[in-house]
Amino acid sequence: MTKRRLLKISLGLLVVVGLFLAFAQRDRGPMVDGRPLEDWVQDLLVTAEPAKREPAQAAVAGLGTNAVPWLRRALRYTDPVWKRPLISVVDSVPLLEREDIQRWANTYELSEIRAGGVAGLAALGQAATPAIPDLVTALGDPEHLVYNNALAALQSMGSQPLSEITNRLGQAEGDSLARMYHLLRYMKHDAAPAAPALLEIIRTKPGSNEANAAAAALSSMGRRAVPSAVQLAVDDSYPIRVVGFDALSRLLPVEHLLWAELKATVQLGNDREKEILAALEDVWGDPSEPYPTLSAAILRGTPRSCEAAIFLMSEAARPGNPYARKLQKLRDRPLKSGREKLDAALKKLEAAASASAQPAGVNNISE
Repeated sequence: MTKRRLLKISLGLLVVVGLFLAFAQRDRGPMVDGRPLEDWVQDLLVTAEPAKREPAQAAVAGLGTNAVPWLRRALRYTDPVWKRPLISVVDSVPLLEREDIQRWANTYELSEIRAGGVAGLAALGQAATPAIPDLVTALGDPEHLVYNNALAALQSMGSQPLSEITNRLGQAEGDSLARMYHLLRYMKHDAAPAAPALLEIIRTKPGSNEANAAAAALSSMGRRAVPSAVQLAVDDSYPIRVVGFDALSRLLPVEHLLWAELKATVQLGNDREKEILAALEDVWGDPSEPYPTLSAAILRGTPRSCEAAIFLMSEAARPGNPYARKLQKLRDRPLKSGREKLDAALKKLEAAASASAQPAGVNNISE
């Protein structure tokens, strides 16, 4: 091949490359102080110099919601089909340098482009609410720069991402799902509306890593998640009951003696067990009656919850323990209901106290 022919081919390729660049150069976002938004958000990443972060935050905040459309596009960015073949062609064109094509085609790491989009949305905080679906999707990104910034952005939005996360729990898997559970734990009581969805996951996938993560998230949701934990505690499956009682012990730690007692009792499978489980539902099974303690259910609850709470308190009462003292204090309190159950519980306590006071080996049968 002659030098003239080689030169013609090279010039032809150069024209083709130029046309590609002319029509395919990527939008780098609105300009702020002479720099495209893409450059500013790169300064928000942990890989950038710390001194650049504050000016970058100011630049993004100055654009406000006007930055959101471009940031969402950056978050979803993928390589155009022409990029890799184009770079390969560059290597065979003697008149072009790889650095030049990279400068014009912006061929740096895809993860940095996506991470810049997420970091910009995180800097906007609540103003980035329209991008919540994209941010939740980014939780499944394989690059830590992307998913860490997505977590930070979603955490800054309070409970607003809850609906989107709850709707995706059934379809997500792997790392994406694990990060969703992490967010639910971070939201704590704000995530309580997701408790029924977690309940179903624990029931349908018992013992799995997903069920364990769901149980951990449920246990962090506060009092409004108690009815869902009660549904686990009264389940027909004993392993699921254990999960329920573990969750209740974290959601209502003030009743830890009760949970320890019931956890050891509800595997007997007798009529007493059925009464205990029914009482649990009567006290804490109704989301409209979020009693913080058994005492609150007795003093401020419905007649049904009052009776059930007295019964549960009597199950955990032992001479001298806190439940025994609470029952004794109720003796002179006006009650809506449950007086008979209270009297029976007090008699049971007195009998237990008398039995424990007798010396060993002494029987109380007259000879």
